[in-house]
Amino acid sequence: MVGQIGPLVQVGKRKTALAFHVLGGAAGGATLGVLLGFAGLLLRAALGDTLDTVFVVVVPAALVYAASVDLGLLRVRPITSERQTPGSWPCSLGHYPGIFGWGFDLGLGISTRIPHQSLLVLPIAALLSGNLATAVAIMTVYGTSRALAVVAAVSAADGDFVGACDAIQTQVLPLKRVVGATALVIAGLIVIS
Repeated sequence: MVGQIGPLVQVGKRKTALAFHVLGGAAGGATLGVLLGFAGLLLRAALGDTLDTVFVVVVPAALVYAASVDLGLLRVRPITSERQTPGSWPCSLGHYPGIFGWGFDLGLGISTRIPHQSLLVLPIAALLSGNLATAVAIMTVYGTSRALAVVAAVSAADGDFVGACDAIQTQVLPLKRVVGATALVIAGLIVIS
């Protein structure tokens, strides 16, 4: 995405294009948060306070599993989609709507490639929270952060977008380990709280 969005933001106003991308990420995350929040409310109505117990068991277990994959302790095929946001969107939708759409698609979080398995636990946590506002908050922050990661890469690229893509690829494994270790800490905090 950096290789495609980078040159596009050179065409228009850079800050405006990147802002549209972040807005799209937030909107995509919020949209998924609303859907998961309503589903969580249905679970809350069906299970009552038992849903809190389910959350405390399932979310840490999922975090430990995902962290084990991210840390390389479990050698299993990662759960991910290889789908990328279509590069034709800025042409077919228009410059800013296409960049917004890229952010939206990225913000959905589950329709594009997932670099770290631990991130897949966030939609589970949003669903099992059983609270609409909590689900929207979790997923909006998630969508915004995914879009901001692209903005940071584009901003740091200084015009060398191919080099930025290479730099990102070299940082995937170390970052995956950091995300995995953080997931283990969060799992522990959920269990002891």
